Order: sequence, then C-alpha cells, then structure tokens
Amino acid sequence: MKVNIIMDPLLLLRQSIKSRGLKDTAQREGIVRFLAGAKGHLTQEEIFKALREREPGLGRATVFRTVKLLEEIGLVTRVTFADGVARYEFAYGRPHHDHMICVTCGVALEFSSPAIERLQTRLAKARNFKVRWHRHEMFGLCARCAGKNSS
Repeated sequence: MKVNIIMDPLLLLRQSIKSRGLKDTAQREGIVRFLAGAKGHLTQEEIFKALREREPGLGRATVFRTVKLLEEIGLVTRVTFADGVARYEFAYGRPHHDHMICVTCGVALEFSSPAIERLQTRLAKARNFKVRWHRHEMFGLCARCAGKNSS
C-alpha cells in the first residue's frame, strides 16, 4: 500500500538543507513563505526586490541561490517565457500543470491535460526513458492578442 505523507514546505526545506550540509536560516525560510503567498510567475529579480523591501539586508545572491535550491527540491518550478527570462512559481501542494504563453503580452495560461500526461508516460516507457521531471510550454497568442491581430 502506497502512503502519501503530506509535509510542510518549511520542513521539506529544512530536511533538504540539512542533507546538503547547509545552514537553516531565517532568510531562506522567509523566501519560502514569500513564494508560498506570491501570485503568478516571478523572475528572481522580482522576488529579490519584493523581499528587499521587507528585509533591507537581504542579498541578491542569497535570493538567487535559494530560488535555485527551491527548484532543485521541488518547492518551485521554473517557467521560461517567450522573452527567454525564467520565472518561478510556488509548486508545493499544487497539482502538475503546463503553460500556454502569449508571445505578445506575456500572459501565462495554465492548463492540465491527463491525455498529454498519459502520452508522455507511454512514449517514455516505449523508449525505456526514466523521466525525472518535465515542463510543457506552448508559445503563441492569447485570445486578446489574437483578436487584436485579426482586425
């Protein structure tokens, strides 16, 4: 019988930090708390600026390294927009989803497709490929921008 254990994101962070021989700091935990409450997809610079307002002593390198760590342990996911800039969203406790990104206005529309997930699984299995993670990002025009271009 498979048992799913629900773990607090801060506990997951602490365990991951400990296993890497890193220090558990209030700054790292503050970054997790901020991202847990953030809406949308934020660049590392946007995350840094928002946190810097709250904590003036916080360094850019601390934020950037922590975001990278959070991505490695699965608390955040990276979405690369049409402009090539990576943005991050809090992933912990959220079901997997993919993105349709407008190349004109930059809006990111989230979607889930069990059919796409099944196809990916089937293709990987047929090729004996062990998937660790995946991102599905489609680029095009949202309905608003497509409407502007058709006039």
